[in-house]
Amino acid sequence: MMLVAYFLGAFAFIGGIGLTISSGWLITMAASHPPILTLSVAIVMVRFFGIFRSAARYAERLMSHKVVFGALTKLRVGIYSKIAKSSVASSRRYNSGSVVKTIVDDVERAQEYQLRIKLPHASAVISLITGALLGFWVRPQSLIITVPVSLLLLLIVPARIKSRSQTTAGEIEEIENNYTQLVQSNVHGLAEAAIYGYLDQNLSASKAQEEKLRIVEEKLLKTTYAFASLTNILIAASVVGFSFLAYVLAKSQDMPPVQITMLIFLPLVIFEAITAWYPNLFSAGKLLKSQKSVDDLMNCATQQDSDAIFDESITSLRVENATVAWDTDFMQPVSFDIAQGQLLVIRGRSGSGKSTLAMGLLSLLPYKGKIAINGYELRGFGATNSRIVGTVQRSHIFNTTLRENLKIANQDASDEKIIAALTCVELDQMLREFTFGLDTVIGEFGRVISGGEAKRLAIARVLLADADVYILDEPTEHLDAQLAQRLELSISNWLAQKITVVITHSGWKECDKTITMAR
Repeated sequence: MMLVAYFLGAFAFIGGIGLTISSGWLITMAASHPPILTLSVAIVMVRFFGIFRSAARYAERLMSHKVVFGALTKLRVGIYSKIAKSSVASSRRYNSGSVVKTIVDDVERAQEYQLRIKLPHASAVISLITGALLGFWVRPQSLIITVPVSLLLLLIVPARIKSRSQTTAGEIEEIENNYTQLVQSNVHGLAEAAIYGYLDQNLSASKAQEEKLRIVEEKLLKTTYAFASLTNILIAASVVGFSFLAYVLAKSQDMPPVQITMLIFLPLVIFEAITAWYPNLFSAGKLLKSQKSVDDLMNCATQQDSDAIFDESITSLRVENATVAWDTDFMQPVSFDIAQGQLLVIRGRSGSGKSTLAMGLLSLLPYKGKIAINGYELRGFGATNSRIVGTVQRSHIFNTTLRENLKIANQDASDEKIIAALTCVELDQMLREFTFGLDTVIGEFGRVISGGEAKRLAIARVLLADADVYILDEPTEHLDAQLAQRLELSISNWLAQKITVVITHSGWKECDKTITMAR
């Protein structure tokens, strides 16, 4: 498909050459008062090339954009699929600002390279060869000019532009990544920076990156101006050269006026494809750098160890000398076993790895040692069909309705089941206070509810899941003591027939097993 687009783009430029040459021929022939049939043929040629040029350009745009946008969609889906299947730990390999920039910006730039660089380049090569052959047909001596100028404009100058622009693009890429990271960190810490008086200091670092970016961008612009001037000089020299060649040939030979006109008109249009390609060529360094960033992300966003699906009910969970870490090992090996209908409480001081262990049990982080479900190694399965679910310390509240926030865990949950889960965590009173009930939009990060209500909402969400193993990370921490005790009892009753692992600093006196983690 893209090959066809290359030729359609070339045909548009060839149509322009034909239109200009046939117009010059018509003007020259009209001055000699030829038969009306000759003029009619010339007029038809002018109209044909005019329509042909527009039709070819329109078809090229339709086809090339369809191919590129299709490739863009496929690339985005591929990146998101790989990231979704990757371990959470893999995110530590990247600077988060770089990843965001790659997904949002570089993916589009990478496809622009096909559309803005490769397609015009191919079209320019085809149209220049056609123009050179046309000049050879008019007068073979024209190759003395077209061949060296074409080689310079198609090979030597673009290679120098690519080399210079890629070096500068690398500097711009590094600065943009640093700037993105600064903006991201400033946004997340905006409130604290304003409160403690270092907002201006944070903004000054961003402004310094902006100034560095401006300097390097100016450097790229100067390179652009230099090569643009060289290109215009070469094209102007070819126009002068063709005119001088026509003059010499007309003086030394009996050269028809039509051929003189064609030789003079030819260089005016033969390099039109170059002038359309070069402005994009100056950004080739950025586009190639973006393509490399996308390739690196695709290579690093590796899939899980296995795509096997565990689709039987889990009746036992066994952990033997297991350690979980984001990168460097820090926790002491952990061992325990728990069966269906039992509740295990994991305690330990802050930093001992309780939440990190929870991430390993949820298959979100890699682990060493053994974690087995029904006797099968957990890492052997890419998916457990949501049979192992849990909460994390900072669960996200989405900017949507209360019902949709809860149904994330179970799309088939009825309103009755949702209300029962809310009652279990004592949010039924809050529900009655909402004017629109379950259809109330609770806002991004749950801004219309308190922190304690948001924590209990996250618990209600996981209780709705149709799972076998529930990992609850500090579910009642920072809640009123009496409320926490009531929730412990109601949650235990709700999950009485399940495998439950609760991570906590205090509370949960009623349990089947307890372990204490140490660092």
